Amino acid sequence: MGGDAFESTQRLSEEDYFQKCAEIKLLLHTAGVSFGFPVEVTDKQEICKERGKDKPYGDVDVIIAVEDHRRRTEIVKFLKNSVGLEGGDVLRNDTTYSFLSKERFQIDLQFCKKENLAFILAYQSNNDFGALLGHLLTPLRLKWSKLGLALKLKIPNVSGVGTCKAEVVLTKDLSVVCSFLALPGHSLDGKTRMSTTEIFEVLTRTRVFFLTDYDVKYKIRERRKRRPVSDCFFNLLESNQNDLEEQKRNLFKNDEVEMLFRNFRNKMIQYEEYISLISEHFNKKDEVLERLASLKEYANSKHAPNPKFNFQVLCSWCPDMEQNIVGRILAKIKSKHSGTGKDAFEEWINMTEIENIKSEVEIIKCIFQ
Repeated sequence: MGGDAFESTQRLSEEDYFQKCAEIKLLLHTAGVSFGFPVEVTDKQEICKERGKDKPYGDVDVIIAVEDHRRRTEIVKFLKNSVGLEGGDVLRNDTTYSFLSKERFQIDLQFCKKENLAFILAYQSNNDFGALLGHLLTPLRLKWSKLGLALKLKIPNVSGVGTCKAEVVLTKDLSVVCSFLALPGHSLDGKTRMSTTEIFEVLTRTRVFFLTDYDVKYKIRERRKRRPVSDCFFNLLESNQNDLEEQKRNLFKNDEVEMLFRNFRNKMIQYEEYISLISEHFNKKDEVLERLASLKEYANSKHAPNPKFNFQVLCSWCPDMEQNIVGRILAKIKSKHSGTGKDAFEEWINMTEIENIKSEVEIIKCIFQ
């Protein structure tokens, strides 16, 4: 996706895009499979042109409901022979197959199970809508992905590991997702094209919208230029900040779920109580608590940390780094020195001068800076 799988690809005008979609649609009807095209924002051509892109489309994405590998191969070959560049390659990334059309337009064929087709079309609809929604969910320990709406579990500061993580999918029922987050149903029906202004209005009226979630790293202009829909969203956000805070208070006054989110963000409720209450809304409390207990059991099973070098020691050496980054540094060092057996890492710590350990840490830190 994005039109960057091949060198010398050509971008598509709006006319090119819909014409190519029509060609592929006719061919797939002939093949007798279920499929769809993720809908695009209504003003994509306009906002891309404002940002110096006369041709707004980088590729053509097609979602095809075929699970059998042999059948997938047949469909890729059929479409490639019909509309593809003669002699061109087919690239595969998991369940997505990409090739160039005769005009050098990138075509991405993403295969899925039939029962997942409607969800994936909704998930990928309206360009950056899903990514912007996902960013709102992250501070609330929720995740929006192709699997559905998930709750993120974690046990921090585990010796030799850093943080133990797991996810429990709460639901992939789109109507339930919309009700819980206070999204209008049309925003995730996989059919309705929204404008960038409508995306802004929809997201800023959800229970999960908190203005402070959009910190400076999401406002870097050069980064935003590459994502026109996101850039429009942030421009609207920056010019409406005062009104949005008041709007949120009025929309969700005395709302139980919004208050739960707010209390968790403000550290007025403990993590375990929070995930217990969230999971109750989806009848998943037992599953979530069992999964959390398994994580705790795994964390407790780890050996007592070596006092010479462990996660807490590494944190003290890297006071300006986030703990998840410190955990990743520790994991890289452990991976490097665990090749000769389960006790190899402990032996390396015991046999290595502390200054040499620090030197290795400094080298690996550069990867994350």
